[in-house]
Amino acid sequence: MQIKTMGDIGALVRSARTARGMTQADLAEQLHMGRDWVVRLEKGHPRLEAQRVLDALRVVGVTLEAAASETETGSVRKRGHKAAAQKSTAASPAPPDPFDALFGTKNG
Repeated sequence: MQIKTMGDIGALVRSARTARGMTQADLAEQLHMGRDWVVRLEKGHPRLEAQRVLDALRVVGVTLEAAASETETGSVRKRGHKAAAQKSTAASPAPPDPFDALFGTKNG
């Protein structure tokens, strides 16, 4: 599954949670959060703390693996860092951003 939005993460959490036979209350208890937080996560709320989202993924058994293709990182660099790319033509390229590899960019 390719993750591009918080809605995608929410759907993934919901699917993994129900596959394990867990309720939203069960997940909330294991995360030491309220059930309302789990509801916001599964609805794709865009402003949840990243570490807590990662904890929720771990609890429902989802592991993340990042891979960035050269064409994706090149297009991100061109859109987001035009001035920096022009200044560093002789320098080595910046390493790909793992967050962008997993979730895409805000513009994409």
